[in-house]
Amino acid sequence: MPCGARRWCATLTLLFGTGACDGAPPAPRVPPNSEFLLAAGDSTYWVTSGASGARVRSAPILLTQIDGQFFEVFIADDGVDYEDAGFAVSRVFSRNVNQRDSVLLFDEGSVMREATAWKQRHPNEPAVDPDDEPLPTDPATMVSEEIEVLDVHGPWVTINHLLDIDVADKTPHRHVGKRRVIDVRTGTTGTLAVLFGAAEARRLVEAGRRSFQQLTDSIRRTSDDRAEVARETLESFRFDSTSFGLADIAREPAVAFMVPGNGVDGEALALNLPPIPARAPDWWKVVAPTLPTWARDSSSLRWTRSRVAVVARPTEEGDALAVAMRVAAGTDSTEWPVTTVRAPAFQLIPLDTPALSVSLRAALARAFDASSSLGGEAQVASLSMMPLHAPARPQRPSVRTLHVKSSRHE
Repeated sequence: MPCGARRWCATLTLLFGTGACDGAPPAPRVPPNSEFLLAAGDSTYWVTSGASGARVRSAPILLTQIDGQFFEVFIADDGVDYEDAGFAVSRVFSRNVNQRDSVLLFDEGSVMREATAWKQRHPNEPAVDPDDEPLPTDPATMVSEEIEVLDVHGPWVTINHLLDIDVADKTPHRHVGKRRVIDVRTGTTGTLAVLFGAAEARRLVEAGRRSFQQLTDSIRRTSDDRAEVARETLESFRFDSTSFGLADIAREPAVAFMVPGNGVDGEALALNLPPIPARAPDWWKVVAPTLPTWARDSSSLRWTRSRVAVVARPTEEGDALAVAMRVAAGTDSTEWPVTTVRAPAFQLIPLDTPALSVSLRAALARAFDASSSLGGEAQVASLSMMPLHAPARPQRPSVRTLHVKSSRHE
């Protein structure tokens, strides 16, 4: 080897290590260029990857994309307390991240009606200031509602609404629950006919009634202790074709009916029927690609895009998911770890096909900042209504709630 070549080889060895003279040094391994939002657990993760690696920021925010625009969905809790009465109200709002104003999606109204009527009967009763005095622990009158956001599919958000009305010297008390689907742009209620068409709506209602009948027949025949408790309240359940939510099975739409009822003490109960597969309407075409595909052995879930595949695998404890990326096509199986998120995973929204505009990127960043800094509380909550029957293992768990709490004093 000529002297000059030896000196060049030595230089390469110092720079790249051994083997440099046998060929060009291997290029550094970098994750593929990609940008997306991943909704999982109680947060949304904004992932950006490329030559500089992968960057992740998260916030307790629920977002959905409709016609290139992003909408934030949130619950605002408020109320007022008196010495012997308490009123707690929940409302659902949405906001186009490009705009400042929010849209009221759902306000049932019963809590405020009862609060107004109580105040008229007790005009001289002052409200309790929670900053100066403790709240009453067992008021004679308690009217409250609780809302849970179960999931969002494109323009439609599914909620559970639970209302409890216990007014002193007024009977009967009310404890009711219902599942609803609402358009995040306008607050319009999504009926089965609106979502799927009249013919498919009739088929889904008939299938729901049959499922309810089969379930109640099974409860009557079963002799274990749990079924005995259920039989005591079974007559209180009435199938309500308007009490349903959207679900998905293997990236296809499904309808999950919730049948309301009451316990022996009047508390609200619910029979959650197994999801019923539905024929995909046109609006579902943009929803399906955001949903994951599960491996046959349920060991992982995956979103595949044109260039990038995102894979999430349950951790050993099962309450979290390890997220990684890989090139979607070709034989390269290299994976780049991205982050670990709370289970379950819901949807993945790409931000690079098409690329975000400068204004929309800035609006998303403001929404993330606001959700992280304004005291937003996100949590994965259990159902308020006691399920007497747990449906078969779903494609993924479906309970997700984001609360934005405001003052309880007015």
